[in-house]
Amino acid sequence: MQRQALFIFLALTVLLAACARSTPTNFYLLESRLTPVSADSLPAKSLRVAPVSVPEYLDREGIVSRVGESTQLIVAQFHSWGEPLSHGVRRVTREVLTRPMLEAGINVLPAGDESTADYVLYLDVQRLDGNFDQKAVLDVRWTLRNKFNDVLARGIFVDEEPVPGKGYDVLTATESRLVQKMAEHLAGRLPTLTGGKR
Repeated sequence: MQRQALFIFLALTVLLAACARSTPTNFYLLESRLTPVSADSLPAKSLRVAPVSVPEYLDREGIVSRVGESTQLIVAQFHSWGEPLSHGVRRVTREVLTRPMLEAGINVLPAGDESTADYVLYLDVQRLDGNFDQKAVLDVRWTLRNKFNDVLARGIFVDEEPVPGKGYDVLTATESRLVQKMAEHLAGRLPTLTGGKR
């Protein structure tokens, strides 16, 4: 009886020790890799990036990848976004737009009330995922409105890049580059659409 109780105690101890050493979760951020911007004065006209819309399959902490060319998705258990993906896309877009818009005489505002800006950029992400060792895809619909809510322009940005490896760090770096390219594309369009100096 004593031996059986000792065996149960040891088994429970081993089980609890195994649970205590579970795999740690790795967190990732989209990044723009831009140099900081400084300005002695800010233009009177302003643009704000509205909260970004993402599909439900991406609206989660775990990073989503695809299995080959199929519709099967994998949601990582131990590899998560360090912020909601919609926040990351919005943040990187603001960072990339800041310098070219300042040069065009438009101040890119931080997150806040859209009604206080002269122009508002809406981003609707349709897809942002990838396959290891294959490709990552970004599909975004964008709309630019003025402060009266009139649509000034609409467009679609779709691009893909090879994912040169199997790690989540490689996948998220590729997705970061795609978001940055989308924002750079908009940086080339928005100054003209907002009546900027370019």
